[in-house]
This record gives sequence, C-alpha cells and structure tokens, in this order.
Amino acid sequence: MRVRIERTGGFAGIEETVAVYDTDDLSEQEAAKVYDALAAIEAATARGEASEVGADLMTYRITVGDGPGKVYTVSEEPSPRLAKPLAVLLRQPI
Repeated sequence: MRVRIERTGGFAGIEETVAVYDTDDLSEQEAAKVYDALAAIEAATARGEASEVGADLMTYRITVGDGPGKVYTVSEEPSPRLAKPLAVLLRQPI
C-alpha cells in the first residue's frame, strides 16, 4: 500500500511532500505500525475528531493508495489521539 504525506496550508499556501513510501517495501513490523496508525486515524475521523482546519493553518494531507486513494487531513498540531499515529506515518521517533 502506498502512503503519501504532504504538508499544506499556512499564509503562503505551502504544499510540500514530506513522506512517500510503500508498505510492501517495509519490514512486516514496520508495515504493521503503518497499518495500525492508519486505522487509528480512520477511527478518530469516524468519531468526528476532525482536526482544526483553516486557510492559514498547516495540515498534513495523508493519501493512502494509488490514484486518488483515501485521504485524511490532520492538523500540524493534532489532538493527543492523532499525534502518535501521525508521528508513525511521518516515521519519526515517538
């Protein structure tokens, strides 16, 4: 599964790709972390834990799959439930 993460927004309307990878290229353990993080983000979104959205706010746009795929938007300063999954997807130490 392909995952693309872009950082967007702000006053200047920045759009930059910060991570692109395919879970097929990861170890089983790393791929499982990605799947778990995506499931946590999907669950939070389903519960209505939407991130703050505004033209001047920075957000992460997470696209899962090829083509249009499934897209999630998470604030650069996410809620506690979204912070850890976002860090995993950005492949940052937690």
